[in-house]
Amino acid sequence: MTGTMTVRPAGRDDAREVAVALGRAGLDETVFSWVVPDEQARRARVEAWTDHALGWVSGVLDTGEILVAQQDGGEILGLSVWEFFPGGPARPDPAAAAEQAAFVARAYGEYAPRMALVAEVTRARHPDREPYWYLQQMAVVPASRGQGLGAAMLRHQVAKADAAGIGAYLEASSPRNRALYARHGFRARGEPIWLPDGGPGIQPMWREPRGDPSTAPSTPPVG
Repeated sequence: MTGTMTVRPAGRDDAREVAVALGRAGLDETVFSWVVPDEQARRARVEAWTDHALGWVSGVLDTGEILVAQQDGGEILGLSVWEFFPGGPARPDPAAAAEQAAFVARAYGEYAPRMALVAEVTRARHPDREPYWYLQQMAVVPASRGQGLGAAMLRHQVAKADAAGIGAYLEASSPRNRALYARHGFRARGEPIWLPDGGPGIQPMWREPRGDPSTAPSTPPVG
């Protein structure tokens, strides 16, 4: 990897580029491959999803953060999507639930029930008392994998969580991902969630906050 790679929070102006990068990086992702088993159909779903990128990014940024890994100000090569949950019992929001269901239906078409099932079974295992940052998804484009982008994005966000004294939560969808998260302090939280029809096991993982850093990083370089 040449040049300077930085991690920065994305803004609403980055919506389409974020969606394109996520499509490139996520085509072979384990859970997405279970939701949409056929590769050609996955590509079609990615194109449909990209059309709704602005609304999706705006929704995430209302309550969370999207980090992007970018080389020399060029194209986005990796991204991670983080949601913040303040803790305590969730308050039902029928309007938000209906909007999310409509988005899933538009983006995933005939595969929407499988995507909805993933959301249902994973959400049931989320922490329900303490506040936490939740890694909804993280992806790196194939040509840039193995170069430390995922680790850089993790360092950025766990430092932010440490600065606030709160935990972080995620689901690892592969042994490789689980090993990466473990290196950054995440530990298994209960048994894996097994998707039906021979689907993969998704391992919930939790990270306790560490130390008391005075500030979280802004745009740290990779490496």
